[in-house]
Amino acid sequence: MKKAAKTLAPACLLALGLILAAGAALAAAPLQYSLYDGTNPIYQGQGAAYSGDDYRFLCSAIGDSLTDSSQLQGVFYSRLNDPGYSFRSIPGGTQVNFHGNPGGTTGSILPATQSHDWGAGEGANFVVIMVGTNDLDYNQGDAIEDLAAAMVSNVQAIVDSALGGVSDPNLRPAIIVSGVPAYLDANLTARAKYYNEQLRTKLDRVDIFTDGAWWDLYDSGTGAAASWLMEDFKHPNGDGFYRIAEDWFKGVDALYDASRISSDSHIYRMPWYFQRS
Repeated sequence: MKKAAKTLAPACLLALGLILAAGAALAAAPLQYSLYDGTNPIYQGQGAAYSGDDYRFLCSAIGDSLTDSSQLQGVFYSRLNDPGYSFRSIPGGTQVNFHGNPGGTTGSILPATQSHDWGAGEGANFVVIMVGTNDLDYNQGDAIEDLAAAMVSNVQAIVDSALGGVSDPNLRPAIIVSGVPAYLDANLTARAKYYNEQLRTKLDRVDIFTDGAWWDLYDSGTGAAASWLMEDFKHPNGDGFYRIAEDWFKGVDALYDASRISSDSHIYRMPWYFQRS
């Protein structure tokens, strides 16, 4: 059965204008936009696995099936716990709570983030968010301008939920947002790039944005993802996941080493950047 074409209602357009005008309002509601939720995944709470002084750092990673990948998880965890980085050279290292939601869209991952208190509610020191891959896939017939605006609005609400209402940079978790990677389809890859650019220019209350996942999988010769880095049209293989995990790690490390921002063209200082020590 074909999905009916969707357009933003006037009320939604008005809501978008109000959100943009409000700028720094902490409680901006996400745009009301009918995004198909795929398989409507069932979310399970994942509380902090360790308590007390077992771990000094806790990372919360929020995303879809890409975040659920054991390949990405293994590389990202290993990089965070590399003893070569002095700020992590501590007993216990860094624990990561991976909240990967297969089939999830920005619209369906948002209520899961809110209901489970992912991020600040877990006591996270930093949060990595990479969502939107399925929105772009499920809504290929929609105007990218309207679709991306709704997605960015949802991501902003995910960010605000992960912050838990805490604004003190010494107390709140740092927020790293990653753009989505390229696809094997050139049209979807171009739409992903547009969405990533909207995330970078429109999000507030974020420390670091990285679009390395798109660029490091992109093949300029085809205008799509490099085939040798992909398992299927939107899921990377092991080599592709390694690149994404490295990009996430660089984003986290930029919180502690500002030189990464100036030396890497795919890492951006965002409005709430606060260098950790």
